Amino acid sequence: MQSLKSVNTCGRHCDIVISDENVALWEAFNSHRATVAILGKEDIDIAVSKYAVLDYADIDEKYLEKVACRHLHIPVCIGKTDDIKIRELCPDDFEILSKFCEFPFENIEGLREYIDFHYDFYGYGLYVFENEKEVMGLAGFYNEDNRCFLSYITDEKYRRRGYTFKVCKYLLKYIEETAGVRDVYTRIDISNTASIKLADKLGVNIVN
Repeated sequence: MQSLKSVNTCGRHCDIVISDENVALWEAFNSHRATVAILGKEDIDIAVSKYAVLDYADIDEKYLEKVACRHLHIPVCIGKTDDIKIRELCPDDFEILSKFCEFPFENIEGLREYIDFHYDFYGYGLYVFENEKEVMGLAGFYNEDNRCFLSYITDEKYRRRGYTFKVCKYLLKYIEETAGVRDVYTRIDISNTASIKLADKLGVNIVN
C-alpha cells in the first residue's frame, strides 16, 4: 500500500509518502520526499526511511508534523508554558547560545550532528525556551551512565523570576509522558544554592 500525506507547517509544505513497499519508499527517497515505512509486509531497507511504524493507525497528525519538521529542518515546538515557547535546537541558535559559558557545543557542526541524531534516537534532548522577543535560555536532558540528567542555562536577566522552574517542570512532565522517564538527576555545585533549591522544588535527584 502507498499513501501520500501533505503537511503544512510554519508556512512551508511537505509531502510525506507512507508505504509498506521498498520500491515506493525508494522512489520517494530519490525524489527527496519525506517517508514513513510501515513494517510487516516485507523487509524494509532501513536506509530508505528514517521513520517507521508497525501499523498505519500509529500515524497521527502530530507524528506527521514531526516528520515534516525534520525533513524541512524546522525545530519542533514541544509546547508552551505561560507564553514561553519551548522548542528543539536549530543551527541558527549557535550564535546566541554560544555566548553562554555552559553551552555544550564547541562549534556549529557539532550542534548540527546533535540535531540530526539525538531527538529521533532518544525521543528527547535539549530545548530552547524563548518569549516573543528573544531566547531566554536552554533546558532539557542528556544521558550519562544509563541515567537521564536535567540541565539548564538561563539568561541572567531572566533568572530568579520563576521562568526556569516553569520550563523545567513542563519538560519533566513531557519526558515522562512521551518517553516514560520518571527518574531524573542533576549535577549542581554545592555552592550554587539557587539551583539546589530549584532541584529540590522540582523533585530532581542531585548527584555529585
